[in-house]
Amino acid sequence: MGKRIVNGFTMIELMVTVAVLGVLAAVAFPSMRDYLDRQRLISQVRAISELAQVARSEAIKRSAASGGAAVNTIAMTVDPTSPWYVGLATGNAACSGATCIITGSTDKRLVTATECSSCTMSSPAAQAVIVFDLRGLVTGGAAQDITLASPMGKQLRLSVSRLGRISLCTPSGSVSGYPSC
Repeated sequence: MGKRIVNGFTMIELMVTVAVLGVLAAVAFPSMRDYLDRQRLISQVRAISELAQVARSEAIKRSAASGGAAVNTIAMTVDPTSPWYVGLATGNAACSGATCIITGSTDKRLVTATECSSCTMSSPAAQAVIVFDLRGLVTGGAAQDITLASPMGKQLRLSVSRLGRISLCTPSGSVSGYPSC
């Protein structure tokens, strides 16, 4: 009688493989959810940071282009009401939606809760307008903070100093890679 060759897997081998994959998935899922929550929050705060950099550089660029004869300011509107947004416009006035356009450009300069729709803006408490002048300084008032919170409670804060310096920190220490506030 000859030896029989069996091709394929036995039912026991298949069940063990499925069980091991199930355990790995159960261990990995919470970490993946936490990672995605963190990345969405970071993405939104970085987009706001880039918008603040654009506001500052546009104010400096416009004053240089006019020879300093006209003071061109750029206003960054921060509206924490749901759905929150941050937008740029020429001048000192607040903008909303379609009016968040810098003069001479056709592109809207607006950041909304696109990647992190469940993120909330906890500061400022009400609409604020941060105005950058011809030297890139924030006019009228003290430093401004913008704090976003993720659905899982992580927080990141963007601070714009009176000198126009933009920095990021984490108030609760919940986002690794950023200094605590």
